[in-house]
Amino acid sequence: MPVETFETGRWFTPRVDRFSQITVRTNRYSVPTRFIGRQVRVLLHASELVVFDGRTEIAQHERLLTKSGSRLELDHYLEALLRKPGALPGATVLEQARAAGQSPRSTKPGGQPPATPTATPPAPAL
Repeated sequence: MPVETFETGRWFTPRVDRFSQITVRTNRYSVPTRFIGRQVRVLLHASELVVFDGRTEIAQHERLLTKSGSRLELDHYLEALLRKPGALPGATVLEQARAAGQSPRSTKPGGQPPATPTATPPAPAL
């Protein structure tokens, strides 16, 4: 065994497109919207993908094993959705989050879902 550690992943340097996504081996992965137009470094491992801006890790995704798939993280789009609230209902990232059992307020698996009202509010008097 070698004494020094060595990297087993493969490096890529894609550019973040206008949809805040990068393409690595035919699959698309999201990054935070503030990196649109910038070139980032990606370390691709057998089971995960790590995205860096310089030496700072900005995103991490489970690697997709299919071709032409996409893995979008709702947290990456929150800044843009705050500026464009009308885009939220039809957003692909929101549909992926719902399909994964994540809620808009809690995007991490196992997080707390939004509170649901227990009683109906009284009707206004006319």
